[in-house]
Amino acid sequence: MASFQGTLQTDAMLGDQREVYEYWLKLRGAAAMPARCDFRPAGIIRRLPMVSLVDVSDCARRYRFRLAGTGLRDVFGEELTGRFLSDIGFGEQMEFWREVYDGVTESAEPAQGYTKLAWRNKPTMIQAWLRLPLAGPDGKVSTVLGYDRFLPMERMVSRPRAHHPAHEMAAAV
Repeated sequence: MASFQGTLQTDAMLGDQREVYEYWLKLRGAAAMPARCDFRPAGIIRRLPMVSLVDVSDCARRYRFRLAGTGLRDVFGEELTGRFLSDIGFGEQMEFWREVYDGVTESAEPAQGYTKLAWRNKPTMIQAWLRLPLAGPDGKVSTVLGYDRFLPMERMVSRPRAHHPAHEMAAAV
């Protein structure tokens, strides 16, 4: 499993990820990141089942799922809303996910990548993930907007992708 590198490779995004990312860019405007208060779920209504909003707690850098769509509940087999990241059974990938949220929170930059669902005993499934920072009233990251897709590994292997050596992608494959 590779470590989180905090990068964004837009040419490797799936179409629906790009839709969520473009909505985030529109909200951001000229700012470093959009404000949490500007985010409106109706702006990406078709994507809501796979969306999460994760609150960032300053004390001890804890992450709580304020909202997790029904599609995430179906894949995870449990409700994530209201739970802390540390309370979810990510198994050996827990450290990776902590690094993802820490990286997005510290850098205030978007990140995306792909990872196997080994922790859910679904090693033939790939999670295509996107994490986007949202600012609180103080201008710091207060929430991380997440969007996930879950695909059979063979679909990802056969997917053509442009290669840009200058862009490294965060992956835990």
